[in-house]
Amino acid sequence: MNFSMRHSNPAGLWTSPRLTQMVEVQGARLIVLSGQTAANADYKVGAREFRAQADAVYDNIELALRAAGATLANVVKTTTYLVDAKDIAALREVRAQRYKALAAPPANTLLVVSRLAEPEFLIEIDVVAAVPAVT
Repeated sequence: MNFSMRHSNPAGLWTSPRLTQMVEVQGARLIVLSGQTAANADYKVGAREFRAQADAVYDNIELALRAAGATLANVVKTTTYLVDAKDIAALREVRAQRYKALAAPPANTLLVVSRLAEPEFLIEIDVVAAVPAVT
């Protein structure tokens, strides 16, 4: 079976350049990444500003994906957690920058929550990615 990902926005659902409503995957090995924050390998957060934290989160996601032989192009779905709705516009800018080389962005769910595991965390993103199945 060949590996494929098909991005679509089924008729009747709203569309956005920021996300794809549905991503179908065939012939894949699934990668599920725990929620990533701006914490480094020592579980320290260097940045207090939202945009810097968002970039650090994506840096961590890319690091983890590389360890599995994947890139952001392999991301099928993300779930994004913010502690403040005022950061949505900045998040959209960071997300657009990170996914700008892709033909279509992954599916995404965005939630605004009262807090994350540590009070200094402003954003957390978990990821589902797919790479070709090993045969």
